[in-house]
Amino acid sequence: LSVVHSNYVAYMKIVGVRYSFKVDDSLHALTSDGLGLQCIQKTKYSKELSIQGVLRKINLDELIGVFDDDNFLSLDGTVYDVAQILAHAKSAKNVQLIEGVHLTHFLSAFWMGDFVMALESVKLISALPSSKMPKLQTIYYTFYRGIVSYRLFREGNGEHFLTEGDEILRTVQAWRQKCEHVENKLLLLEAECFASRCNRNLAQEKYEASIRSARDHGFVHEQGLAYECMGKYFSSIIDIPEAQHCFRRAHDCYMQWGALGKAEQMQRENGLDQANVNSYRITTKHERDWDGML
Repeated sequence: LSVVHSNYVAYMKIVGVRYSFKVDDSLHALTSDGLGLQCIQKTKYSKELSIQGVLRKINLDELIGVFDDDNFLSLDGTVYDVAQILAHAKSAKNVQLIEGVHLTHFLSAFWMGDFVMALESVKLISALPSSKMPKLQTIYYTFYRGIVSYRLFREGNGEHFLTEGDEILRTVQAWRQKCEHVENKLLLLEAECFASRCNRNLAQEKYEASIRSARDHGFVHEQGLAYECMGKYFSSIIDIPEAQHCFRRAHDCYMQWGALGKAEQMQRENGLDQANVNSYRITTKHERDWDGML
């Protein structure tokens, strides 16, 4: 029983750490020990549990901006890269592990801004029967998929992406009636919906509401995501000053989250000069201090 309990605790850490980030969660603190890899005890399911942990650590390392060649050491030399994990899962017809690999690729593509590649992973995941089963990650995967759909529509990839985005929006609206913690996610999808229909005023209103909600709930990574999405929208309508403001805010949130890799990608792809970022951070800190005195 103790072995089962130990592995259950490890499983909940491995699954939960990928999604349930709060403002006081630093990605740097989520090491292999934090993921539960070191406390997994030998059972017939322990190897798969270790593999799932490695897949999640790969996502975390990319966000942090490190590339750890030792990630696969916990697998006792049986697997050396993600491609081998996928091949092993397919040969064993392990659908859950196959989904885990594709989900790793999806999260990597999503957070690094490659929405076309994210879509390819969506197609592969959707083709699996396990994708229809409710899971802890369903809320987050669905939420991210809605953002992908609306963005791809605005980039001219077809009307069907608007339809898919709207379907996901209705799903999250239904969830919101039962779960307060999806409020910021719903607001961000509503912002993306209005942005896709060229309604700047309502889009901006919803983006800003999503940012406030994410901040109030302690989701600093989703606060950064909302700023980034708003920046992408302003950039698409050639409002460069507003876009740069949003990108700098997003950069600040990602740095607070500990996602140095993501922050550096934001800085590099959006032309954020380091001196300007530092100056901006000092300015916004003074603004917050002043606001606190009012």
